[in-house]
Amino acid sequence: MKSTITVRSTFDFRGETFCYEADIDLPSYVDDVELFLQQLPNRIAKQNQMDVISYKFEMLESSEIEVIRFQSRIASAIPNLPMRVETFLDLYQKVGPEAYLQNIAENHQLDLDANPQIAKALKAAYELGKEHRPKEKPVTHHWW
Repeated sequence: MKSTITVRSTFDFRGETFCYEADIDLPSYVDDVELFLQQLPNRIAKQNQMDVISYKFEMLESSEIEVIRFQSRIASAIPNLPMRVETFLDLYQKVGPEAYLQNIAENHQLDLDANPQIAKALKAAYELGKEHRPKEKPVTHHWW
């Protein structure tokens, strides 16, 4: 099961209130939170067929974005939605590895309290996998 968040942005523009939502797939670990947050308005605009060269898009970029739903194997680890997307990502980075570890242990009927060596081994495997994950392809810049 993929981890997916539903984000919402609400703002006023030219006397109307606009509310846009988008479903965003999350990786197990967000490497660059700043880049993720920077790209978020573009993702919301794309899913809502909004022109990114418009004043309305500028309003979207400057408005607060909140997470209103979280679907994941570890959804119970992050209660109290909605919350600001920055707060959510911070919490996701903190509780994610432990929550996934607990989920894996439960699925394989492992007692981590009775076997702390298994917990250490799983954490080490997670860290090793995170270090050796292939990097995303950089954006190609054309000279024309």
